[in-house]
Amino acid sequence: MKQYFLILISLLFINCSSEKKTIVNEHLNIIITPDLSNRIEDLYTKPILDTELITNIYKSYYPNLYKINNRVLGQKDVIQFRFTNPDIISKFHISIEKLKMDLSKMSPNTRINYLTKGGINQKVDTITKEVEDIYLKAKQHTTGGDIYNFLKKEISSAIIKKNTTIITTNGNKVKNLQRNIVVLLTDGYIEAGLYGKENCHSKKCYYLSKSKIDEFRSAFLKSGNPDLKSFFESSGYGIIPINNINLKNIELFVSEIYDRSLNRKTGSQTITPNDFEIIKLFWADWLEKSGIKHYKLLGTSNSKEEFMYELKTFIKKPISY
Repeated sequence: MKQYFLILISLLFINCSSEKKTIVNEHLNIIITPDLSNRIEDLYTKPILDTELITNIYKSYYPNLYKINNRVLGQKDVIQFRFTNPDIISKFHISIEKLKMDLSKMSPNTRINYLTKGGINQKVDTITKEVEDIYLKAKQHTTGGDIYNFLKKEISSAIIKKNTTIITTNGNKVKNLQRNIVVLLTDGYIEAGLYGKENCHSKKCYYLSKSKIDEFRSAFLKSGNPDLKSFFESSGYGIIPINNINLKNIELFVSEIYDRSLNRKTGSQTITPNDFEIIKLFWADWLEKSGIKHYKLLGTSNSKEEFMYELKTFIKKPISY
């Protein structure tokens, strides 16, 4: 009996020691999307310019984003550009390829040399000039920023990367996880031409204008309900959800939401609830009902370091595989 017990323990030990692991290897597909509407003019002063925030993503990529979450298996990351109004690509003669940093097709040796021996610095210099030129043209020729249509049509299989099949390396299973992270720079007001009752179904609309926010706030204050979220959930207000199956494959980082209800000179609150509080309610409800599970909604950044801290924290957050 004792001998049988020892054999059983030995077999269990062998089985446990030979058990294979499944390693999750993350690859980042970062899609930078600036809203180039009149928000980039000097109507509302911000602590830091979009151009600095955007170029700092590229500048901070290695090693800050490259080594995030202790990734060690040869990152095939891509940083690319898209626009809320794609018509400006031809209007401003923009080269999307010049704005792309692509490690996905590099061999391990080429990738390391590119990151450590100056190749990436040359690319960042080129991108910085391109981004500054785009913003200069956008200021000289004001364009609309169609965020609703961007999420509905531009988030497509052409730019979204899908997870690859599980492969076996050194006896372990490796699952390559593609994370599609859209960095959207916008003030939070969705004003792209779809106005009026014809673009609303009851109290839900395709837009979120300043007047719609004021209307909601007035209704809330008249309701006597002390809880803003509770009132929103029962009021029937909202943004009409987007029907796009690709949205379930993206993570949305929204920054630079600018509260127009604040005092322009002092930044102090002039009314409660303020626009930012209301915008977050509308956006959170809209994104969740459109199928986006992981998102973050932020106001204007005080520095590029603060912006990168928030972005890194967002990427570090574990997601369900």
